[in-house]
Amino acid sequence: MNNLFRKYLKNKRILIFGNSGFVGSWLTLSLSFFDAKILGVSLKMSNKNYLSNSLKFKKKIRTLNCDLKNLDNIQSKIVLFKPEIIIHLASQPIVKMGYINPKKTYETNVNGTIKILELARKIKTVKQILIFTSDKVYSNTENKTLTEGSKLGGLDPYSASKSAQDIIAQSYGYSFFQKTKMVILRSGNIIGGGDWAENRIIPDIVRSYLNKTVLKLRSVNSTRPWIHIFDVINAILLIITKKNKLTQNTIFNLSPKIRKQISVKKIINLILNNTTITKIKMKKINNVIKEKKYLHISSNKAQTTIPWSTKLDLKIALKLTVNFYLLNRNKTYDEAIDQIRDYFSKKSKNT
Repeated sequence: MNNLFRKYLKNKRILIFGNSGFVGSWLTLSLSFFDAKILGVSLKMSNKNYLSNSLKFKKKIRTLNCDLKNLDNIQSKIVLFKPEIIIHLASQPIVKMGYINPKKTYETNVNGTIKILELARKIKTVKQILIFTSDKVYSNTENKTLTEGSKLGGLDPYSASKSAQDIIAQSYGYSFFQKTKMVILRSGNIIGGGDWAENRIIPDIVRSYLNKTVLKLRSVNSTRPWIHIFDVINAILLIITKKNKLTQNTIFNLSPKIRKQISVKKIINLILNNTTITKIKMKKINNVIKEKKYLHISSNKAQTTIPWSTKLDLKIALKLTVNFYLLNRNKTYDEAIDQIRDYFSKKSKNT
């Protein structure tokens, strides 16, 4: 598979929106590792610890720092790049921020997506478009396992914006991209080193450990489909490199098997029992944010169609994640490349 990726991706021109964020930076480095030519469009991350703020990342990866609302200002540079694949990751990704600033959340996730797809219509070289939405797009009112055919309809501002983004992407695919392969990915909760976003459980655990502060827990019994960043990237690479005959507007959930989708409480216990972080102070607080307690998504379609499934055991994934956080930030780029090389050099092993 390693050779397949390199053979297909070598010199492939890939445009990534949101390449400076957690998922985007890891995906960018993985594609670059396989010799793809990358152009990123993204806001600069304010936290200096992000991979995209490392000197080696900046030197290696060409990134145009631009808000999606100003995309017209850099349109000529994007067109000149002649992208063959477009990957859209540029979103406001935090549920709490959706409550704090719903207007900006909708502007970024809805209007930003429209701007990207309108731009894509003007670029004749584009052969594939991947849109990252979310597992939060589903109505999820009956606590059932959710498939790609389940009803959409997120209720909080973030989830609603992602539902709208998903529907808009499907509409553009149906209406304007009949000759361009469009794939929509709805991933579970992605974990991995280098995610420094606020109000996410693992970054919050790391901050509490490093700063010796109390970890405030909102919903310890909430169940989520935790998935490591490498397993997500592996799905993306399989989709864009394998010559499988996917139908237009193909949609995939990405998640571990149902039995491996566990609660926040169990995630914390796994970290304390299997990583360098063995003790932190914790305090339960009332959750003023309305969130679904249970979220189980099925990835059976991805497992049978791509085919794909997770490779990393959750204990190993958490150990990799925590070890990465605790590195000196000057070493994170090299460690990231080492982890990418190690993951993709191993034979596929489903977990």
